[in-house]
Formats: sequence, C-alpha cells, structure tokens
Amino acid sequence: MDIRKLNYIAHTQVGFEHIVAEQLRQEFDGVKVTGTRTISDKNGMVMFTYDGDVQDLLQLRTIEDLFVQVLLRNDIPPVYAGLKMLTSSITNLPIEEAFALARTLTPGRGGRGKVRYRVVSRLAAEASYRRIDLQEAVEKAMRARKDHKWEHADEHALEFWVTALPDEIFLALRVTDAKMRRHDEKRAQIPASLRPSAAAALIWLSRPRPTDIFLDPMCGAGTLLIERGEAGRYKQLYAGDIRAEAVEATLINIGSRYQPVTVQEWDAQHMPLEDGSVTNVAVNLPFGRQIGSLEDNRSLYPGFLRELARVMRPAGRFVAMTGDTRNFERSLDRNKEFTPLQSYDVMILGRGARVYVIERK
Repeated sequence: MDIRKLNYIAHTQVGFEHIVAEQLRQEFDGVKVTGTRTISDKNGMVMFTYDGDVQDLLQLRTIEDLFVQVLLRNDIPPVYAGLKMLTSSITNLPIEEAFALARTLTPGRGGRGKVRYRVVSRLAAEASYRRIDLQEAVEKAMRARKDHKWEHADEHALEFWVTALPDEIFLALRVTDAKMRRHDEKRAQIPASLRPSAAAALIWLSRPRPTDIFLDPMCGAGTLLIERGEAGRYKQLYAGDIRAEAVEATLINIGSRYQPVTVQEWDAQHMPLEDGSVTNVAVNLPFGRQIGSLEDNRSLYPGFLRELARVMRPAGRFVAMTGDTRNFERSLDRNKEFTPLQSYDVMILGRGARVYVIERK
C-alpha cells in the first residue's frame, strides 16, 4: 500500500528511539525524522514522515508499535479549558487516510457498520486535569464526528492514543497490533531475557553483513541469536551460556533455523573458539541483579573482555548492553584492545542501562 506523506510515530523501548531514528535515516529513502520523545519509563517515540510503502515500515524489528499521527497541538494549555480545545479540534479533524490505512492493514478492525473504537490516554505532564479526563475529551470528540457512526468498545476496536507531554499533545491511530512487538513467540523463557525489539536494535548496531561470523557469548534464551538470524545472511553463528538451562532454551527457540549455528555450554571467559575467529559480537551482559551480582561482575567483565579480544578479529564490531555501567566502563578502560565508538542510555524492565558500540582494534 502506498499512502504518501503520512506522519508516523514508532514506539520503542525507552532510549531505543535514538537507535531507531538512526536506522530510519540510514535505511529508508524518503524518510524525514522530525523528532524523538520519551514517555517517562513507558516507551520512546520516533516521529517521522515517509513517502514509501507502509509495508516497508512493518518489516522493522526494532520497533514495538506503529501509529499514524493525526493531530499535534502545542498551543493547548494544561487546564480543563484546554481539553475543550482538544475536543473541538478532533471533532472535525481529517483522519480518513489514517483510518483507511488501519482498516487495510488489519481487515475487520473496528467492525462493520458502526466503527468500534477505544482511546488510550497517557498524561506525561503537569496538568490540572486527570488522565481519565484526557481520555474522555477524545471520546467525546469521536462521538460527535459526522464521518462515521462511532461506537466505544474494548475489543476488536481501532485504537486512538492521546499523549499529553509538556507543551504538546499528540493523537495517533495505531496501525499495528501486539504481534509486532512479539516477533516469533519464544517457546522457552528464562529470567532476564531481552525483548525482541531491543535485541533487534543491538543486532542492527552490530552492522550485520553476509560475511559475519557472529557470536553471542552469553545467549540466555537465544533472543539475540534469533534476531541475527532474521537480520540477513551470515557465514556462521556461535552462541553459548554458562547455564545449562539457557543453552537448552536457546536450542528449543531456534529449532532447525539459522544454519550453520553452534550453541554450547561454556564459560564466556574461556570459550572454545579459535583466535581471531569472530567478526561481530552482541551480548546482553548480566546486570548483577536478576543474574549474578555486582561483586561477580568485577571479575567477570575484565575476564570476558580479555577473552573477547582473543577471539575477535581486528576491526570487528562489538555491541554490549548492561545496567552495571560502572564495572563495565572500568573494565573497558583497562582493556586496551577495544575502542568505544558510541553509547545509548536505555531503560530495561524499569532499570537504567546503557548500550555500547565498540570496535576491536
């Protein structure tokens, strides 16, 4: 479907909006990123226009939801009188193009005859009104529209998301569903597993190429391995974990896909790999909370980096994420075999973390 020059909003995990913005700029002709936002600890937002086929955007594994922006106001005061202005704006707002796109991408959404809809409201600013008041202002506007007969419903409904930030209010129509954030449902789960969109972002930062010999040295349930397999061709995949249950979960989750692949139980400080045998690495390091401890990381991180320097080829790309930034940065500073290139502050399960992009010297 070729719906031209719509304003889109992509939702990400917090902090990952900056990575997705870079990806959009680099990979999509006709994209113009107009801004990013963060909704406290809920999600990140990337606002952009795109004049190509929306199906291109649906292939993005780094985002969790896609919306069409139908309203942006930065002149509505955060008081009850402002809600009346919002209602008035929405009552006659042209939304037919966004409406048609949502119905085309998910046939039957919203029902037949009367259009079923629901409103999700988010209040991320100081205001004299409540979140429920914001929601009701939008619902009132939808009931007053003359283009369709609108019926509030909780199931099989079109979703309008209204977000009040300091100095601006967005209204957007959701055009994806929960399948986008789940990707391929994993059959085996273990604690501290990455969400697929975060894993996909780490993989994108690793610059996947057909010549990759890729390594995830602490693979957990295999989310990074799956996302590297989905990112395109490669020569070889390696993964391992010190926990037998993690290796078992990874083998269950990847099944017979992504060949050639080798998954083993190992200590990431002593991997059975040859010197200089790996070109790209992505890893979700133990934060020292659900897995391991901060004390353990004081010895684990330096030992792991020494081993990684051994198995990686010069100029290889290494992407790591951890919440234990102090121990990791101290260990990285003491290891002279790596050059830090970039970092991103993110939020994982309500905790601050950092993504590092690093090059092997």
